Amino acid sequence: MKKVHYIGIVLLVFCLCCRWFPAVADFYAGVCYPAISTALSLLAGVVPFSLEEIVVLGFVAAFLFVLIKTLVRKKRFWWFLGKSALVVMWVAVWFYMGWGNNYFRTPLQERLGIRNQLFTEDAFNNFLYSYTDSLNDLRSAAALPDREALEADVKTFYNETLPDFGYTRLKKWQHPKKPLLGRLYSAVGVLGFVGPFFCETHVNKDVPEGDYPFTLAHEMAHLAGVTSEAEANYWAYVYCRHSGADALRFCGYYSIFPHVATNVQTFMTEDYYAYWMRSIHPEIRERYAAERAYWEALRIPVVDRVQSWLMDASLKHNKVSSGAKEYSEVVRLILTMEAWEQARDL
Repeated sequence: MKKVHYIGIVLLVFCLCCRWFPAVADFYAGVCYPAISTALSLLAGVVPFSLEEIVVLGFVAAFLFVLIKTLVRKKRFWWFLGKSALVVMWVAVWFYMGWGNNYFRTPLQERLGIRNQLFTEDAFNNFLYSYTDSLNDLRSAAALPDREALEADVKTFYNETLPDFGYTRLKKWQHPKKPLLGRLYSAVGVLGFVGPFFCETHVNKDVPEGDYPFTLAHEMAHLAGVTSEAEANYWAYVYCRHSGADALRFCGYYSIFPHVATNVQTFMTEDYYAYWMRSIHPEIRERYAAERAYWEALRIPVVDRVQSWLMDASLKHNKVSSGAKEYSEVVRLILTMEAWEQARDL
């Protein structure tokens, strides 16, 4: 092994300590990640295209090189295993040191000393009535702000809000990028993502204009250090809801509509669900149906199923027990945080 590989082993041990000991992960999130994300994103900001996908393709090429060299030069199996292990080690080290160790920090509710709001029919009904009224009332809101102004507004809001909850500030050079493999992401319904290797935000070019603000805010929350999909949805919802622009407020309510519907189906009766859906303005239902058809037309079923399985497995591996279902837990988090804010104001 080369000396640099021993450095990789030390960093891997640190990543394993983050996984096993939340205090170490808290140290990473509070001290290491702000500096690391600043440096990596500053490097990535030099070029207008995504470096994340290039890094992934580079690691794939490295593994294929090892495999081909093993076959052509008839290397022993243990040589192949050792070289492959080095490639995997550096993927893991870069992923977790770049961003992934945030998964293992003390959860938001625990940091705030609050418990998840227990589901009660009264609490859920109160939320649902208010949510439905707001969604319907804002459906005819005016045009959205341009993307540059929107990005600046998201950063300003997050930099004023998220540091109080233990997250890092966003930098002026951290701009969203379009993925190089955009068609592939559309085939699996991925609207955006944050790359852990260079701390870059990406928004799929196929995202409809009306969904762009929430998607951008969701990914920017991840860039600030939020790993929970439910919490990233929550902060995007909070940003939109607190906006002075009705179009952004509608975007916040509309973007969590699928998750609200999932919760209604899960916790309420079929008759109640049917009644609630009828209370949603036809214009909104038609838009939602049209967008579902739009994404379905772009999907490639086989690739979509594989990606969904990998996504679910990846989240569970990183201690997200509910896996991909976590997205819809945003409703519980909204109820929890609103109850906490009300108790704090008393």
